[in-house]
Amino acid sequence: MKKFVKASIATAAGVTLLLGGAGTFASWNASATSQGATIAAGNMVVEDSGTAGTWTANGQSIALSDYRIAPGDTLTYTKTMSISAEGDSIEATLGLTGGSIVAADVTDADDQALAGYLLSNATLAASGTGISGTGPTFTVAPGNGVVDEDVTVTVTIAFPYGDTVGGNNNAMNGAVSLSDLTVTLTQATA
Repeated sequence: MKKFVKASIATAAGVTLLLGGAGTFASWNASATSQGATIAAGNMVVEDSGTAGTWTANGQSIALSDYRIAPGDTLTYTKTMSISAEGDSIEATLGLTGGSIVAADVTDADDQALAGYLLSNATLAASGTGISGTGPTFTVAPGNGVVDEDVTVTVTIAFPYGDTVGGNNNAMNGAVSLSDLTVTLTQATA
């Protein structure tokens, strides 16, 4: 038994010595700096070109503030917008924000119904250099890393005949604001 106790004490002492000296091992390291370079971020901009847009109803020019829309009508707004996109791998989409067609009075049921019908039937079209796609969003893809173009944007708002119970009658006497038609340019995710 004494041999066993002595052996145990000797083993414990050996382990303690090994552990106690663990922090004294040397480790080597090195580093080097290589010549870097400067990079610059690109950008995206969509803005009003300064030219007035035009409204038509069923293909005829109109003054929007004087026009009373009825089921079966199609309103079209055409506007030139300036698009800039810079980036070697950037792609972006053009779209129309949901707040572009809003009830004139958010507490009025007729206004809300008309806004709902028109918003659900609004489409955006865009054409110009660097623009591709058929909607509802269009891809802005720079050639050689840059797009800087005037783009023709067309918003079509259809007021279809009702085909459900109540149909468009819910929208009679409704009013909407189209004063803030907003085109967005959003970077597409890879």
